[in-house]
Amino acid sequence: MGTAVNKPFHLRQWLSVQQAVNHLSAVAEEPFTSADLADLAESHQLNLYWYRPGQQVAYLDRPAVLELSRPLRLCAENPSDWKAIVGILRHRPALPAYEQDTPLLEDEDGNRLRISFDHRRRPEPFSGRWYPSLAELAVRRSEIEQLEPSLFSATEQEHALEKQQLLNVIWELEKLALDGEHHSTGWLAEQIASRSSSLDRQSLERILSDAEREGTRGSPH
Repeated sequence: MGTAVNKPFHLRQWLSVQQAVNHLSAVAEEPFTSADLADLAESHQLNLYWYRPGQQVAYLDRPAVLELSRPLRLCAENPSDWKAIVGILRHRPALPAYEQDTPLLEDEDGNRLRISFDHRRRPEPFSGRWYPSLAELAVRRSEIEQLEPSLFSATEQEHALEKQQLLNVIWELEKLALDGEHHSTGWLAEQIASRSSSLDRQSLERILSDAEREGTRGSPH
């Protein structure tokens, strides 16, 4: 019979995949999916952990069997195992590549373990029970929080760049529209507003003026 791990499992330290997705979506104020988590794990920016309550795990270096009572880190050094695990986040269930194939685990002390079953509960050799399901994957809350600045500062920079590029495009269109004509941005805003009921003249004139300012700033003197 297995012996329970001594250290307590604090739920607040961990997030399920869905909780992590919900948290990051709220922080980003835009949809974040488990596929986005998969991208982070695939690039080795995010650790993944396996938690199956009551599952037996065995040490590789000594004859001791424990009962899983908190998540253990899934090791990423085996490329085929890691690809299968990351695929779970993309809603592709993982199956053993060979009989009783199961990924390597590591505890907080660096010990290596694998899940194990007694003879009465041992699943079929190619059963999905040898790998985690999506519901059994977990991430550390602290690791997600450490990732947030790099994730969302990059997103903000991309948005700023997109806005600047958009203003540059608008300015080039302005120059095309006004080329050879003695008209102002106010006149152009009025012409555009008259063609679209969803755009008002004042907003258009402000956008066109911003574009002109950005375009003039970026033009060589």
